[in-house]
This record gives sequence, structure tokens and C-alpha cells, in this order.
Amino acid sequence: MKHKNEEIFEAGFQQGYQAAGMQRQSVEPRNQTAFVVGVIAGLFGLWGLAHILNDKVGAGLLWMFIGAPVVLGLLYGSAALTAGIGLCVAMPLHIYVVYVQAKNGASNL
Repeated sequence: MKHKNEEIFEAGFQQGYQAAGMQRQSVEPRNQTAFVVGVIAGLFGLWGLAHILNDKVGAGLLWMFIGAPVVLGLLYGSAALTAGIGLCVAMPLHIYVVYVQAKNGASNL
């Protein structure tokens, strides 16, 4: 009886594992169009567009009107205070933040 129960458990486990794998392949992890548009617009200071294109309007508007001005003001304000030397840190950080917020905005999870 124990052997038969183990066979049934193993068969059910394999079937469920395969079904879960098939289901995960059919779901796209992110909206690629929203990601590309979000990165391009974000490089020009229009953050949150990926969120809006992916039906996350509230978060997109917060990024657009609050997050971007505050973060960009801090980054480039500190660069101005250091007579341009801070741009060595501000530019790569700006690109990184744009990438991360566009990736989060375009994710479907």
C-alpha cells in the first residue's frame, strides 16, 4: 500500500509540475513596449510613462509629478554644487534609476 501511495504522489507531483511550467511560459514577465517607451522617455526626464502604459496610472503620475522632479533636483543640484564634477555620479545614477523604474512599471507581476 505504501508503494502504491508513493507512485500516486509522484505521478501527481510530476503532472502538477509540468502544468505549472506550461502556465509560467505563457505569461510574459513584462510589457516590452512599455519598457522601451519608459526608458526612452525617462532619459529625457519623463518618468512613470511605463507605469501609465501598463495600467498603473496612480504610480505613474506619482513618478511623473513627484518622484522625477525630486530625484532629478537632488542629483543635478548636487552636480551643480560640485561645479560639474558630481555629473560623474549623477549621470550613471540617473540612467540606473530610469532603467529600474521603467522595468518595474512594465512588469506584469
